[in-house]
Amino acid sequence: MSCPFLREARARSCQAAPLRKLIVEGRTDTSGEKCSSAGHQQCSIFVEQRAISEDPGRCPFLHESLMQYCAAQSVPKMVPYSESQLGKCGSDSFEYCETYLQMAHPNGSHAADEWQVEGIPVPSKLYYTANHMWIDTHESGACHIGIDGFLARLIGRLDGVNFATQRGVNRPSAVLNLHGADWPLVFPNQVLISSANLYLRGNPARLAADPYGSGYLFEGWEPPSGSPSRHGLMHGRQAIHWIRQEVSRLSEFVQQCASRRGTGLDSTLCDGGTCVPGLLDHLTRDEMFRLLHEFFDPHAAWPAQ
Repeated sequence: MSCPFLREARARSCQAAPLRKLIVEGRTDTSGEKCSSAGHQQCSIFVEQRAISEDPGRCPFLHESLMQYCAAQSVPKMVPYSESQLGKCGSDSFEYCETYLQMAHPNGSHAADEWQVEGIPVPSKLYYTANHMWIDTHESGACHIGIDGFLARLIGRLDGVNFATQRGVNRPSAVLNLHGADWPLVFPNQVLISSANLYLRGNPARLAADPYGSGYLFEGWEPPSGSPSRHGLMHGRQAIHWIRQEVSRLSEFVQQCASRRGTGLDSTLCDGGTCVPGLLDHLTRDEMFRLLHEFFDPHAAWPAQ
């Protein structure tokens, strides 16, 4: 599946010119073009090369190729058709392209099949881990990995994102810097990692602001051998039920913290007992680590059913 903004065009260029300029059909004024007419014999480059034309109506240095470009960009970049699969545009990965997301989903909602649990989005197409990560796998074998809306909701100030694994067959691992403390995120299954979302280094807030889109952590492919990347993960209505349990468990955790303090956490609970976004900003360092260990431990296992 390709991006709906992906377009094709034929382009021409001069192979003898010191600076090659693409002449794109339908996008460039070709009124003065000599290359595909007998006028090419008066071209200074043709004369300098002392070339001989087998076809008097076409310059021998004229090169034509099929190109692709993004119609959503104000200044499109032409990509040779043979290289289109190297980027996101020609594969399912376009769903995680920032330009596509801004154009197709300007309000931030990415999926028509997105369920909600107490305001937390839980896209039904994804598979979830016990430590609140997700994976999206496509028919092509491509996949993306990130954090779920539950974890994203709790993050307040995020100081940084670092990547412990960036390429190769491995368990995708990242480190979040929260209030000066590092917390590891480890996906439980192996994936053939092709790249990490290094843009998060410069803008870590995107991780929590858009966890199912431009804030993804890794992209890659199904591992060449062994168990599939979705092995043992939750999906569909089972994931919805689990998130409801997690929301309830989190409310109990906050109430326990408030009980130990004696006061000071009432503002973190909305009507109905659900926690406000950015809960970590309201916790002490000890409370934050206890919460992280209880809900987001890298070795977390599913609760007994």
